[in-house]
Amino acid sequence: MNPQDNWCSVHDAQNEFDLNPAECLMVFAMNAGCYGSREKLLARLKADLQAAIAVELATIPIYLYSYYSINRTVTSGKDLTDTARFANEAGAVVMSVAVEEMLHMSLSSNIYFALTGTPPKLYMNVPPTYPTMLPHHNPIGPPGPKGDVDTHIPLKGLSFEQLWHFLQIEYPQAPVEGIMNGIELVLPDLSWMEQNLPGTLTHDLGALLHGAGWPSDENWNSIGQFYSFIRCMIASDLVHEDDFATGAAAQQIQPYNYSPNNVDTIYPNEKFNKKAPAPNPDAPSGGCPSGRNAAQVAVYTNEPDSHSGSQTGDWEEDEELITVSSKKGAMAALLTICEQGEGYKDDQGAEETTADPDQNDCEGPAGTLNYDPEESHFFKFLRLQAQFKDYDAHKEQLPSWMKPEIALMELEERLEGQYAKRTGSDLIAGSYVYDYPDSPTSSQYPAAYAAINDFNSGLFQYMLVLSETIYLVKPEMIGPNKGVHSQQQFFNIALHRSMIWVMDKWILMMRELPTWKDGPLKGKTLAPTFENLSLGTREEAFESLKVLGDRAIAGGIALGQSDRITDLVGKAISLMSPDGEHAMHLPDVKAHWNGNVPIDPNASDSQAAIAAE
Repeated sequence: MNPQDNWCSVHDAQNEFDLNPAECLMVFAMNAGCYGSREKLLARLKADLQAAIAVELATIPIYLYSYYSINRTVTSGKDLTDTARFANEAGAVVMSVAVEEMLHMSLSSNIYFALTGTPPKLYMNVPPTYPTMLPHHNPIGPPGPKGDVDTHIPLKGLSFEQLWHFLQIEYPQAPVEGIMNGIELVLPDLSWMEQNLPGTLTHDLGALLHGAGWPSDENWNSIGQFYSFIRCMIASDLVHEDDFATGAAAQQIQPYNYSPNNVDTIYPNEKFNKKAPAPNPDAPSGGCPSGRNAAQVAVYTNEPDSHSGSQTGDWEEDEELITVSSKKGAMAALLTICEQGEGYKDDQGAEETTADPDQNDCEGPAGTLNYDPEESHFFKFLRLQAQFKDYDAHKEQLPSWMKPEIALMELEERLEGQYAKRTGSDLIAGSYVYDYPDSPTSSQYPAAYAAINDFNSGLFQYMLVLSETIYLVKPEMIGPNKGVHSQQQFFNIALHRSMIWVMDKWILMMRELPTWKDGPLKGKTLAPTFENLSLGTREEAFESLKVLGDRAIAGGIALGQSDRITDLVGKAISLMSPDGEHAMHLPDVKAHWNGNVPIDPNASDSQAAIAAE
């Protein structure tokens, strides 16, 4: 491609995909072959998408671990204390981010499936140990509370320090506009690149661009920087529209499988009357004569419309979890990920804190508080961190371009009487936070406790197998009246129930067990380790989970906790009756896998039988 045609192509991509000048430069370089042939760039795109999935997957145990360290039930209703209100806020915020990280993993997975036609690799793909670096992350980041720059993230209970690690994960990408000597960057004539950079970028130029925060998929400083490089590959001429038709949209994770809020992402912002009836939606104010009820003081931490706002015809305007069959669909999915995590930049490159630039104030459910424009993950965590006493004298390096918004946030917290108010030790002493160990492993637990923890790790790994298997569920309407989509039933039974009905209750049970009196974790609360515990092949995984369940029951008997543990294990591994009417909690996915090889759901019965042999 000659430089003039290349520039015209970049200009078209800039208009279609809202590329910033740095991304335009990268797309020009890719079109010019500076990153290799079409085959090489397409292979790199697929590898980077799998890495992006691994990044999102690595964050989920980190957030869940801190969430489960919080006790949200110390006081409630009219007895709700200010510290209990904070614990509820912190829990709701952390879970709201975990929910959206699961959304991000699903969006990246849908793009990956669209390109490859195979499920993403999730099983046994979380970090093997913690503390961990996120895949391809720069090992040196901005200074933290103690001046350290290590970007390894631990499993740790809610604390000021752990919130800094959360900020490391979500640290915003520096605005790329205006970084060239303070002058707004105007795309120059880049024809010299084809003459001076045969086949690759020079080391010096690559280092310059990376240091300036430009798109990069290696040694990245922010997740936004990583996703920006993926955007550039998709926008280039070397990646074609029909590349996204390899994996059918009908087999991807569907929009109806995602809900931005659940009971764990909501918190009360003040005392309330537990016995007050629900608000009357027909009343002018939706009020309640007997005092404010729980619904009226509820704060929803995720917005109902927190998405990119783009439309391509492939999905509805208000959908957050979208299927992908085009470049524009892939770009919309990536934009949602970045807006929700780091925030977004306005037309002048200034950093904003809201997750959705198209989100205006909107009404919540009848009688509840209104939704407000949603803050990014970074700013949600920063607002929580500002409520710890350590924040007042912190040494951490916050983004300089966000100083006005950070100052406003601090003022708001001061006016609310929450600024620099509490310590982590006070939260533990008051039983608002459990005394979780830092980055534990199952090998550190006594045998009975280890068996109970291992079942949770196995359950977590099986949930990843279930997530992969969604892409292998044949898209069809099922049920007595053909009124339920097969994937919807699978998702609700396999993932929703395993997460909410089993794993949630299992971890709550774990933290109520008596602490042990010796060893390196003496006196600590039993916490989930979320380890890469092997269940064998995907075909064997369910049977292996049953074995772990038997061991957990034996551990429960040794601890005098057999009834509760036996009940939860039974709910997890009980099978559905042949007529499908008596639902189980977890399905056996062996019909979808030949060892670790997926069985095509669109193959004929005879082909599937051959593949399974």
